[in-house]
Amino acid sequence: MNNPPNSETLRTYIAKTYYALRWGMAGIAFLLPFFLLFVGPLTDAGPQPDSISGYYHTPLRDVFVGALVTTGTFMVLYKIFTPLENWLLNIAGVSAILVAMLPCAVPEGRPPAEFTFPAGHAVFAIITFVCIGLTAILCAKKTVFLLPEDKQKIFRVTYRTIGWLMILLPAVVGLFDWAGWVNLFWVEAAGLWVFSAYWITKTIEFGITGAEKQAITGTPEPAV
Repeated sequence: MNNPPNSETLRTYIAKTYYALRWGMAGIAFLLPFFLLFVGPLTDAGPQPDSISGYYHTPLRDVFVGALVTTGTFMVLYKIFTPLENWLLNIAGVSAILVAMLPCAVPEGRPPAEFTFPAGHAVFAIITFVCIGLTAILCAKKTVFLLPEDKQKIFRVTYRTIGWLMILLPAVVGLFDWAGWVNLFWVEAAGLWVFSAYWITKTIEFGITGAEKQAITGTPEPAV
């Protein structure tokens, strides 16, 4: 006979759900550039795209779209301590999904596509990164006070650094693109890795403080 879980077990399951969501986002963002880089030549002998977004126009389209849609959905589903953080993650998640649905221009040497929307693709990519950056700068500190005092400064600096990198990297991509630097793959990859670093840092922080379980029990309440 199946019995409902007791309160402690349920709290553990809820915390593990958040844990899995964070590692899912971190893992997808970290591995996607490597997967495209190494598997791309195995699926198509033609010239490989000079950007991560360009893989939309290759046999790895489903991988690219699936990774962004999954990550975007995870961000929308992820509900945490403050309304501002939830709104920023909702906007970032929806924007990431639109990045996947609105393809960039066809890379040089690839067959023409029936539909592209590079302007929309770029705008929603910027929105995604900026929203995550603002989340790291404005919202991550809301739970840092639960850490031991000797670790609080380290995490505050880490979150600020991640946040500003998330905001500045899209500008770097735009600047390099304007300057005619063809290969943007590694700059975009850096953006994904910084995104991954945010969720890894958040998981480490919550692993130290147990903030999620404490929030589930109702005490202590993070500062607003």
